[in-house]
Amino acid sequence: MNLRRKMPPDSLYLLLDTLCNAFGGIILLAVLVVLLTSKEKTQSSKAADSQEMLQRRLAIAQTDLQKSQQLAASLKAKANDERFKQQVALLSTRKDLQDVIQQTKDTVAQSGKDLDTANAVDPSERLKFLNAQLAAAQAHKLEAKNSLAAAEENTKRLKQRLADMERQVTAKLDELQKPLRLPKEHETGKRVIYIIVRYGHIYLCRNFDLSRNETDIDWTTTLTGETAEPRRGMGIDPKGSTAGLINFFKNMSDDSVYVAFCVYEDSFPAFIRAKQLASDSGLAYGWEPFQISDGPVSFGAVGHTPKPQ
Repeated sequence: MNLRRKMPPDSLYLLLDTLCNAFGGIILLAVLVVLLTSKEKTQSSKAADSQEMLQRRLAIAQTDLQKSQQLAASLKAKANDERFKQQVALLSTRKDLQDVIQQTKDTVAQSGKDLDTANAVDPSERLKFLNAQLAAAQAHKLEAKNSLAAAEENTKRLKQRLADMERQVTAKLDELQKPLRLPKEHETGKRVIYIIVRYGHIYLCRNFDLSRNETDIDWTTTLTGETAEPRRGMGIDPKGSTAGLINFFKNMSDDSVYVAFCVYEDSFPAFIRAKQLASDSGLAYGWEPFQISDGPVSFGAVGHTPKPQ
């Protein structure tokens, strides 16, 4: 008889199926809750174990650090102790002595080996070997002697060349330098016109009308005369136009005027140019060297200080 086709008199099967499904779901949820709870407990216990382990490691590290500091302090104290220093020095000396002794032993052993080898070799062969060494040493000596002779010859040649070059340089300097002669003191009946050469410029002490040149020179009157201090940047620049200086020289009579140059050490090239222009104009001239430390030129009743040449 087929029960599937038989219809139940009521719906209790459906109710039983629903209850079984609900009970199975509850059991499943309970199992999941138990599993999750146990996993959280395991993780928390592991975290607690890890934290405790870290604390133990930290304590061990602190202990090791304290021991290391104590050991460092102990070693430092020993290093500063004189007895320890002496012990270190003695150990170093002992090491050096051991090295020297070992070297001596090695030398003695090598010498013994050499003697044994020399005794074992035939005297004639030994003599040939020594003669060969002597010939090689003599050849090396001769080569060194030849090299020394070549070096000495080269040195002589270089010295001779250096002397020739020095003579050539001296001759060249003599050609470039013009021999100058300081003027000698002498009396002159001509009217003296002073020209100061300083700062690379030429300063005329007098104008065309023979009045004082107060444009380029600061004049100071003293009890014994007057001083002339050229103004930097003023005067006649010999590197530029010298037409004014040429006109000044041409207006002077060559029979009654004598040009005296007061030349400072910083303006010698300017003096060369000025004296050439004076010479071209047919004027007699003289000059006197001045140093910057001498200060300004002082003019008195009979000339200037130092005295004109």
